[in-house]
Amino acid sequence: QQISAILHSLDHLITLHQRKCDETKKLKKFMLQKMFPKNGEKNPEIRFAGFTDDWEQRKVTEIGEIYIGLVTTMTSHYTNQGALLIRNSDIKDSRFEFGDNPIYLDDEFAKQNASRKHRVGDVITVHTGDIGTSAVITDKEVGSIGFATIVTRPDMKKIISEYLCAYLNTDTHKNFALNISTGDGRNNYNLKDYYECVVPVPNIAEQRKISRFIDEMNHLITLHQRKCDKLK
Repeated sequence: QQISAILHSLDHLITLHQRKCDETKKLKKFMLQKMFPKNGEKNPEIRFAGFTDDWEQRKVTEIGEIYIGLVTTMTSHYTNQGALLIRNSDIKDSRFEFGDNPIYLDDEFAKQNASRKHRVGDVITVHTGDIGTSAVITDKEVGSIGFATIVTRPDMKKIISEYLCAYLNTDTHKNFALNISTGDGRNNYNLKDYYECVVPVPNIAEQRKISRFIDEMNHLITLHQRKCDKLK
């Protein structure tokens, strides 16, 4: 009875935190749908107080430098230290997950490809797999190199990285990516297709407000998921 009681209690806590996590994910998804204008419209349904200006519609090519990560074979350059390698599978919604054994590239190879090294603020987008999913390079990933990933280096005078990342993770953008992508059994978001992506852009102050809100939602989701995993 004692053993059953403690296991029942743990199961209840796991269910509670999982429910909170799922509910926060649903709320975030709902807010993302409402906080960006629908196609053809100049204002979102839900907006922070004090902002009334119409949003602009800008092609992604107008708001930053874009390039594709390395697509050459590089397994012979794998090592346990050096430049971090970011693969499409490492990119999650607004974060990176490398597992227990991240892959690194040796210093010589990384030096030869120094122009491909990521800087803080670069937005990395999935090219193959869960296409459109994006995350922002932080101090932890600076100097890393992507393997067949889409890299956008935003013009900070026009758009902030976290805002662009938040939009790229919306269903609106992901549906666009799916509809335009091609591939044999796998979805490939080609660079020429990404160039056609149109981003709704408010002023910088409003971008910051939206980015902070989404960041808080992501923090809550991570918090509940972490508690759930620890209990498990």
